[in-house]
Amino acid sequence: MVNTNMTYDVVFTSGATESNNIALKGVAYRKFDTAREIITSVLEHPSVLEVVRYLEEREGFKVKYVDVTKDGTIDLQHFNDLMSDKVGLVTCMYVNNVTGQIQPIPQMAEVIKNYPKAHFHVDAVQAFGKISMDFNNVDSISLSGHKFNGLKGQGVLLVNHIQNIEPIIQGGGQEYGVRSGTVNLPNDIAMVKAMKMANENLEALNAFVTELNNDVRQFLSQYQGVYINSSTSGSPFVLNISFPGVKGEVLVNAFSKYDIMISTTSACSSKRNKLNEVLAAMGLSDKSIEGSIRLSFGATTTKEDIARFKEIFIIIYEEIKELLK
Repeated sequence: MVNTNMTYDVVFTSGATESNNIALKGVAYRKFDTAREIITSVLEHPSVLEVVRYLEEREGFKVKYVDVTKDGTIDLQHFNDLMSDKVGLVTCMYVNNVTGQIQPIPQMAEVIKNYPKAHFHVDAVQAFGKISMDFNNVDSISLSGHKFNGLKGQGVLLVNHIQNIEPIIQGGGQEYGVRSGTVNLPNDIAMVKAMKMANENLEALNAFVTELNNDVRQFLSQYQGVYINSSTSGSPFVLNISFPGVKGEVLVNAFSKYDIMISTTSACSSKRNKLNEVLAAMGLSDKSIEGSIRLSFGATTTKEDIARFKEIFIIIYEEIKELLK
């Protein structure tokens, strides 16, 4: 469920990548003359990290990165130390897309509210419809339709005080002037319907997926050389696992032969050759990062799917167990 003391204007977009771009660039440009520092972390999705890097390299902003704990959570003490009146923008995801770790959004918001110049943006893509959320004192929120069983190409940006967003798309002035262009009304209505259904089914779905996640965790704990990177305190919809000594791509290909789809990292960054920044920040070894895969659970995942995964895992493990370090 969602708890908030804020009211939001709604801007419909093509997805969270566009929502993040509109929010981050729009706020930064509005704050340029008064508060030029941005705070984020390496935990963020590329649609956030690449934007803040652009703002630093091309637009003259200063980006500061918060330290990360070993379980993949924002270090609140370091975050508190970084905050100042020079900070105009703080951006943090609610749930990490690589490990499923839930970030301390309410605690961060409590700190930020003491700095009136700072705008707090939250990428809630992996959270909405999956876990209960607290958006008290959060200024803007990004969501993506297909993450809660809407259509691909659907997104939304929620903004408190829309005038704090400098438009980065000029045109006919639709969507409060923030996102000019003809509104796709049928698409937007469909997404709102999906949002309502996801919110109504949240508790039941979370409980069911937690059961599936725990089942897989218990199963994997029997196998030597297999390590679970996701904390038990995180979202049950993501489970990150390492097989040190075996490349993640090898595992993806092996499972895909049996029509089981897993991923090595976030799908949005799968073509990058560098080691995953999230897992590196958590202190994992290169071998553990290279051998990491992500299991994703959702509304359509069944107990039969989990049973099938276990069956195929046993086959693949027998083939790779001598390589595990």
